[in-house]
Parts: sequence; structure tokens; C-alpha cells
Amino acid sequence: MSKWKKYLIGELSWKRLAKSLISIYVILLVIAVSLADYFIFLPPTPTYTEQSDHIALIEGSEANTKIATYYRPAKPGMATLLWSHGNAEDLSSTSFLDLFHQAGFGIYAYDYPGYGLSDGSPSDRSCYAAIERVYVDLTLTHKIASKDLILVGKSVGSGPTTYLATQKPAAGMILINPLSSIYRVAFRFPIFPRDRFPNIDRIKGITTPLMVIHGEEDGVIPQSHGKALIAAHTGKHIFHDLKGRGHNDIYGDSPEEIQAFIQLFLDFSQTLSAETISTSKK
Repeated sequence: MSKWKKYLIGELSWKRLAKSLISIYVILLVIAVSLADYFIFLPPTPTYTEQSDHIALIEGSEANTKIATYYRPAKPGMATLLWSHGNAEDLSSTSFLDLFHQAGFGIYAYDYPGYGLSDGSPSDRSCYAAIERVYVDLTLTHKIASKDLILVGKSVGSGPTTYLATQKPAAGMILINPLSSIYRVAFRFPIFPRDRFPNIDRIKGITTPLMVIHGEEDGVIPQSHGKALIAAHTGKHIFHDLKGRGHNDIYGDSPEEIQAFIQLFLDFSQTLSAETISTSKK
């Protein structure tokens, strides 16, 4: 090795390689732990206002904070969906939720802290606090019984939804393109401490009937995440593999595809009412 190369990179050895790998890991660890929330949460610029239809601001879990909510009541005999939206979404996307309302479902959606008109900063813990608060508002203020409530979480929204299912009763839970945990999206295993949204660990203790819907061609959160959650769930469950669908086109594009997607919810709701949901281990 020439003198200048030796001066720049030193003598190659297993010891030096180990030190380099440790240094790289420490750098990545600092980034993962301190900046994770910055990379995880992508709130869009809000395009709705407090005067928008069906929007209400409720008291947050911390003093002088507000959570933006969207509520439309169910038709008699129909379930209400407590909806935790995906990343880079907020209550501006309620036009899609209105299609569920037209099908008879009640809709209660909310914005995470730092999203839309909700105060605060987004993190896994602030999302947990927010969903617990809106659950109280839904069950106490709007008088929705837990037996008439289905928890729905899409993508990153599967995190607060799964958390809530460990804390509060509900008739059922629907996860759309869910993640098994945040770090497992980037790595096969959580190689850093303080993983966010560890759904795969929590779901083992959840017996609430579960439906997972996951696109076969999801390139953001691979379908293996949804299948892993189904395999770990100990209660009654069903898995829907949506062929040809990815992460952002999970609902479909045509009116027929969207109606077929909504029909999955209707079938699940009716099955819950009949208490005859079958298991699936696809």
C-alpha cells in the first residue's frame, strides 16, 4: 500500500473494519432515534377549515390543545368506523370516507397531532394519546357503544389503531396496507431501540376480530407485513389479498373497484353481527 493510501485509510484489519461498522451503526442509531419522527410523519398542507362540513375541534389530551375530527352518524343498525388515515393524508380526504357513509356506516376520522388543524407535533406517543381521546369523544359524547364500533387503520394509521385495540373494546378491527413496525419497513428486523408502532408485538395479545386488506404489489409496505400480522393474531381473522393493487391505489380507480372495496367492509360488518367470522392463514 502506498504511503498516501496508508495515511488516509490506515492499515486494513478486522479490528479496523469492526470499528468502522460500529461507528456507522452509532451514526445511524443517532439518526433513527433522534430524527425518526421527522422521517416517519409527512403532514400535508391542510386544505380544510374549521368551517368545513362535519369538522369539529375537540379538546386534546394536553391542556390548550385541539384535535380536528370529522363525524357523520351511522344509519340505524350500522357500525361506526373510527378511521386512522395514512401518512401524507389529513381530513381533506373525507370525500372518500363519505362513500362509506353513503353505504350506511358512521364515520369518525381525526387528524394526528401536527396534521391538519390538530395541535402539537406528530409522534407515535402523541398519536396514541390522540386516538384514546377521540375514542372517549366517540363513545361518551356521541354515545357509540363499543359493540357498534370498528377500528380502521390505514398504513401508518395501523399503529394507533392496533395500540387502541390493546386498550379499549371494539366490535372489530380493519387494517389496510398495515406495517408490522416502523423499523421493519426499512429492515427485516428492528435493529435499533425504541421501534415505533410495534404492531407485530401488540397484535399477539389482541383477540378483537381482525380483517387485513393488503395490496399484492405494495412497494411501500410489503404485503408480508399484513400476512405477518394475521399469522400473529390469536383471534378470529380474515386476510384479503388485493391482486394488482399497490400502496396508494389500494381502493381502486374505477367506481366498480371502489364499490368492491367498500363491500369488504360491509361483509365484515355483517359477519361481526352474525358472529360467524372464519379464520384465514393465507
